Amino acid sequence: MNRSLRTAALLSVCLGLAPTALAAETPRFDVPYVFETVDGYAVLNTNRVEVTGLLRGESAQRTLVFYFTTGSTDPSTLVSRCDRMALLAMNKPGLYFFEMTQGQSGFTSSTCRLTRR
Repeated sequence: MNRSLRTAALLSVCLGLAPTALAAETPRFDVPYVFETVDGYAVLNTNRVEVTGLLRGESAQRTLVFYFTTGSTDPSTLVSRCDRMALLAMNKPGLYFFEMTQGQSGFTSSTCRLTRR
């Protein structure tokens, strides 16, 4: 077997075993996702945020995208409140759990919660 083919085969096996933390997931409705650590937080637009971190009970990082619906409250207000909670969890790792719950599309907005360990 030629050396470049062996290298390509080894690379494909290694990539297949790599964690899928880079691919953003869509969370299930009304299921709380409790992050033990928050390693990344991105505001994608006025009603969508992406959270990367370690979920309670898991050993690999995950990235989830949460949506905020437009209703009686401006979604940017809710997003800014979640921003502050996520930043606090990032700045003080191990002190807080950061929880996000995806609401049902069109009916309820996503929610966030910060609790002390």
